[in-house]
Amino acid sequence: MSSTNTEPETDDPASREPADSLDESPVDARVYRILGEQLLARPDRERVDAVGAWAQEWLTTAESLPVEIQTALGRIVDGSEADIETLRTAYTHLFRGVSESDPDPPYESMYVGGGFYSETTTEIRQGYRWAGMDVDTAVGNEPPDHLGLELQFLGELMTMDDTEADSDEPDVEDAEWWLLDEHLGEWLPTYMARVQQAGPHDYYAGLAELALATVKSHRDRLGERR
Repeated sequence: MSSTNTEPETDDPASREPADSLDESPVDARVYRILGEQLLARPDRERVDAVGAWAQEWLTTAESLPVEIQTALGRIVDGSEADIETLRTAYTHLFRGVSESDPDPPYESMYVGGGFYSETTTEIRQGYRWAGMDVDTAVGNEPPDHLGLELQFLGELMTMDDTEADSDEPDVEDAEWWLLDEHLGEWLPTYMARVQQAGPHDYYAGLAELALATVKSHRDRLGERR
């Protein structure tokens, strides 16, 4: 496998190709990158508008979409029209856990390890290093098991070339399966249920729903081949 040391991208949706290059499947590296970027950084007007336009374009150009994807994209479109201060407040409550009624922040260790920075955090960091990715300087210095970073990691894996991998090394698909089956598949549904209890703003509800549906579709697709 060939790879270079790089930080996970904080991808700017405004700079990417139109959504009509996406097919009906939610499993696309760009989807993971957009989701990761939006979950890692407080919203600003330009990025929210770009993501809303991207979601609208996907809805408009796709011949058919699963209901859960349609619903998620529709909520993103509707929510993107909110004023930026409303979205910033929603982001803080949903992803920073500022009150007892808010969900715990989206760190895997909080949902499967029983606390902040557990063995899960270390395992995820080792996975990033195997792939040649440096998360120590990620947005906001977030720990490696932040949902946004895990989603971006999946996006990076989907673009990696493993044709030069040694026979005794895990390949990229093995890495994708490890992250989907042993990590995201284990804690993302629990986190999503907690998010729904909090009655999130449409924009972030849509992003979370799209993340869950994408991960589930990706896991199911890989599982059929294993």
